[in-house]
Amino acid sequence: MVEKNLLSQNNKHLNFKVIIPFLSLFIVLVIFGVLVPERFANTKNMILIIQQSIITMIVGFGMTFVIVGGGIDLSVGSVLALSGIIGTTIAVSVNPILGLFVSILVGLVCGVINGIIFSFLRIPSFIVTLGMLQMARGLTTIYSRGFPVMMPREILWMGSWPGIFIVASISFVIVSVLFNFTKIGEFDRAIGGNETVAEMSGVPVKKYKVIPFIISGCFAGLGGFILAARLGVASPTIGTGYELDVIASVVLGGTPLTGGVGNVYGTIIGAIIMSTIGNGLVIMGVPSEWQLVVKGIILIGAVFISIDRGKIGKIK
Repeated sequence: MVEKNLLSQNNKHLNFKVIIPFLSLFIVLVIFGVLVPERFANTKNMILIIQQSIITMIVGFGMTFVIVGGGIDLSVGSVLALSGIIGTTIAVSVNPILGLFVSILVGLVCGVINGIIFSFLRIPSFIVTLGMLQMARGLTTIYSRGFPVMMPREILWMGSWPGIFIVASISFVIVSVLFNFTKIGEFDRAIGGNETVAEMSGVPVKKYKVIPFIISGCFAGLGGFILAARLGVASPTIGTGYELDVIASVVLGGTPLTGGVGNVYGTIIGAIIMSTIGNGLVIMGVPSEWQLVVKGIILIGAVFISIDRGKIGKIK
């Protein structure tokens, strides 16, 4: 009887966490719909919100794997910038499609470095990716010499509607298959849930701790190229602080930072929530510095709601 009661309580708790992202999005839409109805609640602005959220979604798909596995990737903003500017340069000088693949490749290399140092050298992911954040940003400036690179006209469709939606849809299908129907997703959840148990069960833990960072790097690289296509230019300063928006989106989507559980579709909801908040605050004329304050509060609140305190013991 006690076990049944505990199971029932856990199921109710889980169902509540599943509902939270959708409820949060509804509340945000209602608030801005009431405060600025004419400029906010219209079809054109809704499409703009979705467009603004897609880059965060794409990068967030990769971040979801990392967080579910119990890690964190603080380097995605800088990797996005580095990948975007190198890929755009190749797109201009050689071929736009090759530029896209080079962007993803640059992200993959950064992810491999992050994953190997984290898994095999046993350095915390927070420190490893913080170091990559600095290195990738420095390499971006060195490579570009501080100058932006214009994206070729023939590839701009990838950053506008409906091209950007097509890219996001393909990305969603890929990560959904990886997360739900392959050993990558299964082992990622197992390692994030309890690494010791996963290792005792025969999971090649070191290998599968690297893979989430590779996926995160690839999607950061893709996001960098698509963002450059959306803006029409790759700048060495793009993506600064972007990692916080991505992490907030993943957590708002119902993936706790303690790892072990999560989902990809929740990241979509979380990205739309962050985009909606940013859009609404801009329409209301809230200064950019206060927007950062609001986003910081939202991130703390999302972690407070989603975190599994039973898995981390005493919080320090």
